[in-house]
Amino acid sequence: SSRGGGGDSGESPTAVRADAVAGSSGGGAPASAAPAPVRTSSVVQPVASYDQELLVAVRKFNLKPRDGVQYLQLRGFLSAEPGDIATFLHETKGLSKRKLGDYLGERGERHAELLSAYVRRFDFAGLSFVGAIRAFLSPFRLPGEAQKIDRIMCEFASHFVSQAPGVFSSADTAYVLGFSVIMLNTDAHSVQIKAKNRMSKADFVRNNRGIDSGADLPAELLSAVYDDIQTDEIRTGMSHDDMGEAELLEFFRQGSTFRKFNHARLPPPPHHP
Repeated sequence: SSRGGGGDSGESPTAVRADAVAGSSGGGAPASAAPAPVRTSSVVQPVASYDQELLVAVRKFNLKPRDGVQYLQLRGFLSAEPGDIATFLHETKGLSKRKLGDYLGERGERHAELLSAYVRRFDFAGLSFVGAIRAFLSPFRLPGEAQKIDRIMCEFASHFVSQAPGVFSSADTAYVLGFSVIMLNTDAHSVQIKAKNRMSKADFVRNNRGIDSGADLPAELLSAVYDDIQTDEIRTGMSHDDMGEAELLEFFRQGSTFRKFNHARLPPPPHHP
């Protein structure tokens, strides 16, 4: 398990030309992962060492995640089991944070199994709620699509509650508070929001009234969460580039989970004639 940072495509792998990778490039640091797994099948005979094949797979993943996963599967280095793919995604260095977040949030039964297996590789025992969110969001970037964020945060909430019994009455509480924390983090540290329009502690507490199965969370807990975020920004893997922040702000403008929240403090979307 890790305190810092899955899925099967749901389709049979299709052949990937090895020579198509020669000129490809992807983001992230040099690839590295756990020791090479025992090969259980051989659809395509590997022409290089596991480390070299892994580097090719990472480059492919950073262009199109499904291709990277299928590349290793075709060479017998990765099975189609969601748990094995989750381990690959969790332990392999050099994967694009943007591509990883998008892939984790894909819909479909097999991707849901993958996401669940990926989230279970985190150890939240003994961590505060904000600490767990920090650990969870560090390896990947939240996607800009609302439904993908919903799926990812739902799995996070369920896993956190299972490892921290008694903190909240249900996973729904962790789910809503998790979104609230991400919103606060963006509100507090985004250069797009003027200081005079930033959320106050009173705003944050008020926005989270009644989220624990109709009851209020302890004021001291919400106060501590607010102070923590104000003091130390959560690095969500989005930084302030790659359009990540703009996409998240647009998601908050649209409402979804936060329809009851007042979004007037967010600036209007830029106008493109």
